[in-house]
Amino acid sequence: MTLRARLEGLLTAAVAAGVTPSASCAVWRDGAGGAAVVVGDAVRFGPNGRELEPAERTPAHSGTRYDLASVTKVVTAVTALTLVRDGLLALDVSVAEWLPAYRSDDKRAVTLRHLLSHTAGLPPTWGGWKRPPPGGRPGLVADLLGTRLVSAPGTAFGYSCVGYNTVMALAEAVTGQSWADLVVGRVLGAGSGLGFHPDVGDCAATEYQPELGRGMVRGIVHDESAWSLGGVAGNAGLFGTAEALLAFGERMRAGLPGVLAAELEQELWTDQLPRLLPPGVTGAGYGQGLGLRIGQQPWMGRPEARGHNGFTGTSLLMDRERGLSIVLLTNRVHPSRSHSDVVGLRAAVSNAVYDAG
Repeated sequence: MTLRARLEGLLTAAVAAGVTPSASCAVWRDGAGGAAVVVGDAVRFGPNGRELEPAERTPAHSGTRYDLASVTKVVTAVTALTLVRDGLLALDVSVAEWLPAYRSDDKRAVTLRHLLSHTAGLPPTWGGWKRPPPGGRPGLVADLLGTRLVSAPGTAFGYSCVGYNTVMALAEAVTGQSWADLVVGRVLGAGSGLGFHPDVGDCAATEYQPELGRGMVRGIVHDESAWSLGGVAGNAGLFGTAEALLAFGERMRAGLPGVLAAELEQELWTDQLPRLLPPGVTGAGYGQGLGLRIGQQPWMGRPEARGHNGFTGTSLLMDRERGLSIVLLTNRVHPSRSHSDVVGLRAAVSNAVYDAG
C-alpha cells in the first residue's frame, strides 16, 4: 500500500468514526511532496448548529483553509526573531525596555526569550475578552499587558497564550506597525496561502457559539481572545491550506534562508528549558524551543521531531534528521469543542509517514 493510500484510509476512518468532519494532510518526504489528501466536509453543520443533509454540506478540498489555532505561534516566533535580527529587540533584555506595563518589580525580569519559551511566569489564558475594557483593541491590549504573573520568570514552564500575545504587543510597540503587516511583510509574504482574514467561503467551519453571538464560526478565528483582538493575534488567528502550511514548514526545515542567520534560526530548534529553568525543574514532558515544541509525545512519533499543534485540530511536524514534514489540518471542533480529540489521528499519521521508510 502506498503512503498516500495509507493516509487516505486513516483520514477516511477518522471522519467515518466522527473524530472530525474533515481532514487535510500534506507530506514532504524523500525530497518531494504530493498533493494534499483531503476527506470529509468543511461545513457539516448549519448556522443553527444542526447537522445538514448530505446534499447541503460543503465538501473539503485542497483549497480549503483551516483555522490553524496555536500553530500560529510558530510564525509568531519567527516574526519576533526578525526584529531581533534587525536590532529592534533582543532575546535576553527585559521587555520593560519597551513595555511600560512590565516595569514593576515582578515583571522586570521577563525577556523575549522567556515569552517565546513559555517561561515568563504568565498564566495560560487571559479573561479580558470576557469583560472588554473601553478603548477598543488598544484598551484590550493594555488590559492584556496588565496580566499578573503566576510564577517568577525563569522558574517554571507554563504554556501561555498570554505570553505570545504579549510578543505581538511588544512587536507593535517597537515598530509602530500592525501585527498583520509585520507577519506578512517579514515572514509569510503575499500570496503564501497563509493569512489572517480569509474569504469565508474558502474556510472550514469550527464551533457553534450562539452564547457569544457568533453563531456557527467560519472564516473567523475560533480562539476567543484572538477574536476579541480583531482576529489578528500572536497566539492564534492564521488560516491556511495544508499545502501552504507544508510549504512554510519546508522553509523552516531548510533553515529559513534569507530570513534569519543560522545562529539565530537555531534558537527555534534548540531546547531552551535546560538553559532557563533551575536545575531539576522540568517542562511539560517535552522540549521547548523558541516557538517549536520538541519531541512532544505521543503525536510527534519521534523525539527528534519539532512542531506545534492547535486546539482546532491542526498540527505541523518537521524532522530534519529524517528529511520530512507533515501537516494535518482538521476542524474537529465543528460543531463543538467537546466533539472529539485528534491526538490518536495525529499519532497514526505521523507513524504512517515515519514507517514508510
